[in-house]
Amino acid sequence: MQNAKLEPLLDRIYEAAIVPSEWPLVLDMISKEIGGLGGLLFAASEFMSTGVTSAGFEGIRTKFVSSGWSERNIRVSRLFERDLLGLTVTDQDLATAEELRSHPQYEYMRQIGGGWCVGFTTQAPTGDTLVASFERAHARGAFQASEVAFIESLRPHFSRSALLTARLGMERARAAAETMGVIGLPAGVVAHNNRLIAANALLSDMIPSVILDGRDRVRLANPKADAMMRDACARLSKDKGVGTALSIPIPGSEERKALVVHIVPVRRAAHDIFSGALCLLVVTPLARKDAPPASLIQGLFDLTSAEAKVAKGLAAGETAQEIALRLGNSLGTIRTHIKSIFLKTGITKQADLVALLAGVSL
Repeated sequence: MQNAKLEPLLDRIYEAAIVPSEWPLVLDMISKEIGGLGGLLFAASEFMSTGVTSAGFEGIRTKFVSSGWSERNIRVSRLFERDLLGLTVTDQDLATAEELRSHPQYEYMRQIGGGWCVGFTTQAPTGDTLVASFERAHARGAFQASEVAFIESLRPHFSRSALLTARLGMERARAAAETMGVIGLPAGVVAHNNRLIAANALLSDMIPSVILDGRDRVRLANPKADAMMRDACARLSKDKGVGTALSIPIPGSEERKALVVHIVPVRRAAHDIFSGALCLLVVTPLARKDAPPASLIQGLFDLTSAEAKVAKGLAAGETAQEIALRLGNSLGTIRTHIKSIFLKTGITKQADLVALLAGVSL
């Protein structure tokens, strides 16, 4: 590739370091230069393991992951077995001619539209590992030496830029927690491995009375609340959506008021993909107050508008029958709403729910 065309591409690569939402476009631009379908950028560190894909490759990647091949990827295993870290490689470096013809993984890649890849893996002194891979259809033939050389020429620039993205993303997550502290809210950052990797001073003061900073994962000291947080984080880690319980109540005690722990997802879009953060934990203390507004209840516990109205009625001391008459709903509908409220708040008894809602106030 001529320098006149290479320089603008390098500019885009370094721009993506500061504006990470540009990575999918950069991957697509590089892929087009070598006749590829698209590219994948994958980053892994002590705190996270995740990646971003260009639009042209997203469908193939989704099929590859859903089929289970990502967990037994011959390309990855051979990369380590043959000590090829830090080098730009192709499938010919990773598999024999016979394997390229008949190995089940390569047969499957051909079925879904791929078949040939070129890429590299690098490791930074910080421990971060970066993988960049570009795929093209089998019918177009293997990548040629000139195309491999082109990817190799981009490798050092690509690596510096992507690893800078990772570090800047982590700093943004830490800054978010510190900002919460400025406005008086305890907050911390939970990584993709479910460990607490940053906490402002207010949250640190809650360790270990409320928050347990375990080696395997961050926990809540209250067992029921911890079970809800574990399930919510597990769903986020597996990218299965936010689930139902993102605001988790913790009963009060003689020593402290009741609390609500809010799990704020760091969504896995391109602009967050390398931050290392799965979610923020933000803790809201509760003060005594009768029958809080329905909008406040809805926001605290992720309720629907209808559920929030039912919860407000319960907090005011109404029975399910009275709520049904007031709202013009059937008793069965109100009971369905109450079951959903129990699920989202982690409460199993109506009396406990009334006690909790009677104490809700920001």
